[in-house]
Amino acid sequence: MAGTKRKTGENRWRLEYMFEGERYSQYITASSSTEANRQLALFVAEIEKGQYSRQSNITFVEFAQLFLDKYARTNLSETTVRDYISRLNKYILDYLGNKKLITIRRLHIQEFANMLYEEYNLSSKTIKNYIKLISAILNKAVEWDYIQVNVADKVTIPKNLNKPKKKVILYSYDEINSFLDALDKCKNKELQIAIYSSLVIGGRRGEILALETDDFNIEKSYVIIDKAKISIKNGTKIKDTKTGKERKVYVPKNYMDKVKDYYNYLGNPTKKTPLFTMHPDTYSKRFKEFLKDNNLREINLKDLRALNESILVNQGVDIVAAAKRLGHLPSTATNYYLDQIPQEDKKASKIIENVMGFKN
Repeated sequence: MAGTKRKTGENRWRLEYMFEGERYSQYITASSSTEANRQLALFVAEIEKGQYSRQSNITFVEFAQLFLDKYARTNLSETTVRDYISRLNKYILDYLGNKKLITIRRLHIQEFANMLYEEYNLSSKTIKNYIKLISAILNKAVEWDYIQVNVADKVTIPKNLNKPKKKVILYSYDEINSFLDALDKCKNKELQIAIYSSLVIGGRRGEILALETDDFNIEKSYVIIDKAKISIKNGTKIKDTKTGKERKVYVPKNYMDKVKDYYNYLGNPTKKTPLFTMHPDTYSKRFKEFLKDNNLREINLKDLRALNESILVNQGVDIVAAAKRLGHLPSTATNYYLDQIPQEDKKASKIIENVMGFKN
């Protein structure tokens, strides 16, 4: 066989090949001499075809850092970058980090996907997100001429039938009434109006916290959602909504009356005054504390968003219209929000009207 291989440690080999007066070498990981020979043949073939680059010696972890620095940080949101870093550090780098890009095969990615299912019992959706990140990194490696093909593009995602899909357990109508009674007595005015806003508007956490006085049309009872407050290192920043689109949300008059009272509490703020100063994490923490202090069943802030849509849909609002109001795809609403409120009796429609009217 053209080229030579030399074992340098446990499962570690050095490949060498002299071609047209130039010596090429690289280190690989292989569990057997047979596997090392297979990688040596690929190594030699790439050199002879002019497809080998010395850049190919770069490891996955080294290229992942390039991906973050040269692409992700300048083209993706800070939230997405943080999510990518978290996924890389949690599982991906332990498995692929020290492998050379050119030695990673489709089987490696498939084995990684299988491991996430077999050893960590992750859901199929979560496994898919890990593989999508690996594929995005390898796609960029192809684009930047580090490798020839993306070996993560045809991986089969294991179906984890043993892990039930997380179900949103929304408040019953009785629980909603108890929730509103407690909220009406909340002494923290900022938290009170923020929670009311989350429930009535159905906005994402960041969208609610980014609301300004200019976003409210008191006379016509609607709110404009066109931005979001997100967490960044050492603070927060305002960015576009998740979809990048503006939406107008009509709200009950009773809610607008509460907003006007809040304006008075703030000292009649001028235009473009933020309604809330809370950090997103602080809002989530205070919401949990509010539930605990009032002996209410624990839910998440995002469950208020689900509750908003479920009320509308169960009242007869078209799912597409309800989804548009909340700024997400109709398919998402269908998958997660329908038929979640317990139908305790035939007076559901009247109860919903009372719920959406809130407390005077």
